Amino acid sequence: MVRSALVRVLPYALIGGLAAWLFHAATRIDFHRRADTLGPDVWPKLILGLVLAICAYEILRALFSPQWRGGAAGVLQEMVARTEQAHPDAAEPAAPKSPGMLLGGIALTALYVWVISRLGFVLATAPYVFAFITLGGYRRWMVNAAVSVVGTLVMMFFFMKVVYVSLPIGQEPFAQVTFALMRLMGIR
Repeated sequence: MVRSALVRVLPYALIGGLAAWLFHAATRIDFHRRADTLGPDVWPKLILGLVLAICAYEILRALFSPQWRGGAAGVLQEMVARTEQAHPDAAEPAAPKSPGMLLGGIALTALYVWVISRLGFVLATAPYVFAFITLGGYRRWMVNAAVSVVGTLVMMFFFMKVVYVSLPIGQEPFAQVTFALMRLMGIR
């Protein structure tokens, strides 16, 4: 009984111990703190704190839950088994709809990588997302346009304002569009 409990808890204890050590290391990140901005220590500590919380939950679950099945692998196996029982024909993986769609997606992505530094994140990403959705077969044009524009602006705001990742602004005159959007969103 004690040995099986140790076997169930050991992986979570090891990962949790490593996460605790890394969290301690993240508290020692030295930087010049600016008012009203997150420091470079916030995201590592947040992620490591979540890892610690998950490990603590799994340790408690492994020790005190009589129905413990072995962590995420057990959950995924159970989901697959239920799906196969409900839909026996769905057990086979679906083949891609067409090689043309696959090649089109690859070509679109290659073009996106080539133009993003020239046009900037916003002017390259919105048409890329629109074309990708369209290539996938979704033909509600206004929905495609709204998802492309709103999704791109949300990603720009999140990456530049929340996470502090600089995105390509583009070359002139396209950079002016990026600067105008940054001013509108309050991004410095």
